[in-house]
Amino acid sequence: MDLPKQIKQHKSESDSYAILLYHLRDMGIFRNVTDSDYGIDFEIEFVEDGMVVGNYIKAQVKASESLSIRKHDSVPTVSGIKQSTLNYWAQLSFKSHVVAYAVDLNSENIYIYLDRYFGMSFQK
Repeated sequence: MDLPKQIKQHKSESDSYAILLYHLRDMGIFRNVTDSDYGIDFEIEFVEDGMVVGNYIKAQVKASESLSIRKHDSVPTVSGIKQSTLNYWAQLSFKSHVVAYAVDLNSENIYIYLDRYFGMSFQK
């Protein structure tokens, strides 16, 4: 029987979203904005002590089955991000914080880059 096949990229995307949402579930309200994806996957609005406080970030998620970590500074590297997407993030960062998450699908570690002001990573 001929049935549709799941595209590997779609599976990786779906898995990375599930990992991110699971590990950051207590952070706040996740709004999926992938319907018209121009480089932002989620808007995350923070909740503090049960109160929606009106602070939010824009988030992009990148997935990899073998994420490369640079040895000299422990920064994850993700290839294939278009210059136009980087320009878009830079424009957005004037109005809102833009966060890029890199999710290692094998280890389920999550790395984070906070717009032009901060750079850091964390593991689950």
